[in-house]
Amino acid sequence: MATRTQPFLGAPFEAIDEAGKWFWTFLKTELSPYPGRAWVVGRITIAATLVMIIVMTFRIPSGFLAAIFTLFITRENPTATFKSGVRAVVAFAIAAAYTIGGIAMLGANPLSHFLWVVVTLFIAFYLIQIIPDYGTAVAFGFMVAGAIPLWDENLLKVEDRVENTLWLAFTTPLGVAVAVFVEYVFRHVHPITDLTDGIEQRLQAAEEVLRHIAGCLPLDGEVEKKITLYSNVGTSRLRRLLLRSQYSAYFVAQMNAAVSLLGRLIDSTASLRLFITEQPGCATDTDRERCLRLADEMAQLRSDLVARRLPRPFDLPLKGQPSGLPFLPMMERTAALIPQAFTGVESIDEFVPAPMDEHVPQRLFVSDAFSNPEYLKFALRGMTAASVCYIVYNAIDWRGLSTCMPTCIITALSTIGSSRQKQFLRLGGAIIGGLVIGMGAQIFILPYLDSIAGFTVLFASVTALAAWIATASPRLSYLGVQLALAFFLINVQEFTIQTSLGIARDRVFGVLLGLMSMWLIFDRLWVRNAADEMQALFANNLDLLAEFSEQLLLEDRNLAVKRIRQLRLQINNGFQAVNAQADAILFEFGRDRRRKLAVRDEVRRWQPNLRTLLLVQLTFAQYRLQRPIDTLPSGLAEAQRAFETDVARLMRAMADEIVGKPPATVPDISASASSLHAAISKVFADRGQPLSTEATDIIHLTDSIASILAPLHEDIHATFVAAQQPEDERRDPALGEARS
Repeated sequence: MATRTQPFLGAPFEAIDEAGKWFWTFLKTELSPYPGRAWVVGRITIAATLVMIIVMTFRIPSGFLAAIFTLFITRENPTATFKSGVRAVVAFAIAAAYTIGGIAMLGANPLSHFLWVVVTLFIAFYLIQIIPDYGTAVAFGFMVAGAIPLWDENLLKVEDRVENTLWLAFTTPLGVAVAVFVEYVFRHVHPITDLTDGIEQRLQAAEEVLRHIAGCLPLDGEVEKKITLYSNVGTSRLRRLLLRSQYSAYFVAQMNAAVSLLGRLIDSTASLRLFITEQPGCATDTDRERCLRLADEMAQLRSDLVARRLPRPFDLPLKGQPSGLPFLPMMERTAALIPQAFTGVESIDEFVPAPMDEHVPQRLFVSDAFSNPEYLKFALRGMTAASVCYIVYNAIDWRGLSTCMPTCIITALSTIGSSRQKQFLRLGGAIIGGLVIGMGAQIFILPYLDSIAGFTVLFASVTALAAWIATASPRLSYLGVQLALAFFLINVQEFTIQTSLGIARDRVFGVLLGLMSMWLIFDRLWVRNAADEMQALFANNLDLLAEFSEQLLLEDRNLAVKRIRQLRLQINNGFQAVNAQADAILFEFGRDRRRKLAVRDEVRRWQPNLRTLLLVQLTFAQYRLQRPIDTLPSGLAEAQRAFETDVARLMRAMADEIVGKPPATVPDISASASSLHAAISKVFADRGQPLSTEATDIIHLTDSIASILAPLHEDIHATFVAAQQPEDERRDPALGEARS
């Protein structure tokens, strides 16, 4: 019997052991140092510690909010930090004015007061959906959710409640001022940006792997560690730094495409490194030569990008040819796309905005703010969950649970996966920061401290830990913010060393109440699947790119330019939304989880191609809009119209396949590009002239568009046609397993 039951008993333990190994590897990867991380953590820790000292010295109420904002608004440069902080201050001020005004009109009667709370929660959740700046919208909701419990304190005078509300709102300028000051000081001490450092180190790591292979040398531990780290961390932080930078919008889009391609290059390098590790011995002479040539090209690319020079196109004679190293051709194709991201730019250092790069004023609300029913559904879900929390903690008269309402607001996202991700991290941060560190310090450390100096050391240590976690990838970073918030709520609320364990208990239980309400209500009403949402967003991006191409056929040039500017903004926002939903899929479970993860991997692989395609199309549009189609010779105009129409048709066909619609007839984009090239050459041959620089550029750009679209369509078609086949036919050698 013992022998027969051993496998049955061993299977669960093996699964637990494997999960433990994965979790340990995940933590090591997320918490490993990377270029620039220590500087960011240092800035956050110094700013938060200075705020704490000021709060304790001058006895400023609600000082925890000023301290936590040093984590929220620390950015790539002081100007961006200042602008982000000002928006948060304005949001808190508006929320304070709204709260005081609403209570003055409706707070006298219990029923009207309750109705005001419900309506206020609805407004807070609705603003999260219709305000493009998520941080500003959440700041408003966070303020009103914190102010509502203050006005339920009936034992306090009205004057005291007004004063507490104002302090809650106006401690944020303190955090903003200190964070900006620290940013300015650090920028003078350490002028190299985290963005530059991150790009250079990643390219260098990939280059070192290639040089080891070319020299038939074993990979040393340091190289393997770097590649594994950068592959797991990804490039999301580099993209955030770009979005928060002060570069031109067009240049930010170009660098975003280059960074996305860099991320894919690092992933391919990590796969190649794994293959080399498992297959000892030297590569063939041809493959070693290709590795060396690619390493040299990457060294030049690294030098160009760091020096802010325009990268030159790669010269790789064997690019795309079969190889004994399975990931080498992919690396060559990906690396060759990076210089194309800068097509149409004369200089990175002296970047001059293009005609369509004029400043587009940011809207206060999204364009469909009052017409999209999804926003209304989202607000109703959030309002219901937060209102249930409000009713519960008032019914049992446990005011310490009031952290449940801010929990609802800051974990409310559009899909199950993304919302659940924040809920897990919020709970983990509350347990670690509140119960483990907060209560642990109250029991074992704080009773023995008798000066601000000792408390400062403790505070700085916990803040540094939280900041280190907060600078991890999006899979873990929110945990660090919540850890800091839980600790600050306990220890920076009052102007004394806090030894009462009841505060930490109440904060954590309040978070639990909020999460339970979100899970029972928010995740059950009008829910959306993150995988389906990701596919829909990706398909929508393809439709927008198709519409972009169609604008070049319009006779009204001004109308076309205006619409192209709008499309560019919408597409770039769409790229970010796709990445967010791809991360959220990891937190969704079910029978089709494997299929969702396989599609997620494919979409993440296609994203850099779309970014590059957008930039090439923007440059192509600048040429085309200078020469309207009705001014071209008839043969050339017909070929130009056919090419742009085929580009739009092909992208719409890909979008249809992704969302499961039967695709229309798919044009041959390579043949269409060749026809356009022939028409251009014929025009100049008839004139007896050589091709002009402009004509050569147009040929190069149309080649780039076709070289991106043709393989992308093949990939998308194979992926979603295979997904509809029976299980035993659904195999892809590239993935090594069933796509489902």
